[in-house]
Amino acid sequence: MDTRILKFFVAVYEQKNLTRAAEQCFVSQPNISSGIKQLENELGKELFSRHKRGVIPKESAHYLYPIAKRILSDLASLSDLFLHEKFKQKICIGVAQDLPQEFKSHFFKDVSQNIELLEWDIRPIGRDCEINLLVREWKYEEDLFLSLWHEDYVLCVPDNHPLLKKEVIELSDLAEEAFIHCPPCEAHQQSLSILNSSGSKWNTVANCATKTEVLTLLMAGLGITFLPESFAKPWKGFQIKNYNGPKYYREIGLSYPKESLSNPAISQLIALFSK
Repeated sequence: MDTRILKFFVAVYEQKNLTRAAEQCFVSQPNISSGIKQLENELGKELFSRHKRGVIPKESAHYLYPIAKRILSDLASLSDLFLHEKFKQKICIGVAQDLPQEFKSHFFKDVSQNIELLEWDIRPIGRDCEINLLVREWKYEEDLFLSLWHEDYVLCVPDNHPLLKKEVIELSDLAEEAFIHCPPCEAHQQSLSILNSSGSKWNTVANCATKTEVLTLLMAGLGITFLPESFAKPWKGFQIKNYNGPKYYREIGLSYPKESLSNPAISQLIALFSK
């Protein structure tokens, strides 16, 4: 339906006269008459009774008038709505559970201070997310990766262990020591490389599925291990010791497919951390 015809109808209803309605709408009287006739045909109802001095609204016109006024008012305010209204941007992000709380809180704080009106949909990491915050080794092969932080892995030694008497531990000191491994861990191969670089054999006391299980056995005094620094620091029952040898770390950042950049909020996010 042509909204101009609704304006004609409102003018005729209010003026009760075709000539005055035409003047109000800045059109000719035949245009007003034609518009009202077209509206009546579309609705299948006669809206006005005509007489020499003007028109008289019928019941159908009384019913239509408030509806037409509301429609025209909504249309008039539509441009202002988009001019002044600020709409929220949305990001669906997967966050790895194993990441340091401090890193995650800094990430969300930095984003909230630099990107306005952002609404998060936070989930476990996965392909259903537009972007993932995770360790580099966990990203999907085809995804892009933007590094945000590096976190060192540290040597953890149970309390009362003889190695704690040493100021600095040499890799050769680890020979035949009971060692707790975590094969699914992103740094498992790196820790094996460090141990192999000593040229000595070590004694595997356990292979764990998670870092939490490694931590449990470490605190129980079953052996030594390597853990991410932030993961190890809050706990007691062991100490973090310096050692002479290759150091390794895990890289934490944003993993995302190229298609996600079509979301303006994600483009802003990547630009923010690419500076």
